[in-house]
Amino acid sequence: MKNFFLSLIILTITHSIAFSSQTHDLKAQAPNADFYRSLNLKIRTNAEFEIPTLGVKSSIHYSYSWGTPAYKIPILSDISTDEKDIYFTRMFYDRIFTQPDSYIEINGEKLPLTCVFINGQDNRFSNKMNSPLLPDFVLKIYFVANDFSCQGPIKPGWPETGGRQENWDTYLYYEIRDPTIMLPTEAKIRYRWNETSLVLVDRGNP
Repeated sequence: MKNFFLSLIILTITHSIAFSSQTHDLKAQAPNADFYRSLNLKIRTNAEFEIPTLGVKSSIHYSYSWGTPAYKIPILSDISTDEKDIYFTRMFYDRIFTQPDSYIEINGEKLPLTCVFINGQDNRFSNKMNSPLLPDFVLKIYFVANDFSCQGPIKPGWPETGGRQENWDTYLYYEIRDPTIMLPTEAKIRYRWNETSLVLVDRGNP
């Protein structure tokens, strides 16, 4: 009996060491923050969209040049569904200011495009056998108007400052699920708090 418990302890320790080694190996394969910054900087710097409603003429266009990043490097966070799971999903967050001549144009009205916020997800280190349709990357991108501090979406100082909790009343949003072509999907526009779906018109190069 004593030998049985000793063998069980040794087996548990061996399994723990092997699990730790597998987790470390997978983490070691994950890129550093510079990789995600480089990926973010490949986002299209201009594109045109329209509202897909019959009889409604519309044109929503953005154009910008990259400015200074709000973060020195993107923020990374690795998420596992189980502490014993060697697989993980890497989240990355970035905020980058734009140059002063950047804008969002909505049916002829130009608004300053001040900040690009990226909420990214790297699924390459997750157990994709359980979710074969899960894309390697998902980038959720907000092109924000009039947020000169690039601090949203929560209003700085809220609730002491009063009013709405959100600070972004106008932005253009879309997702990217294939970074090799950076094709916008799930696009929408929020204009003075009102949101409408969009479709891409200009499929040219960034």
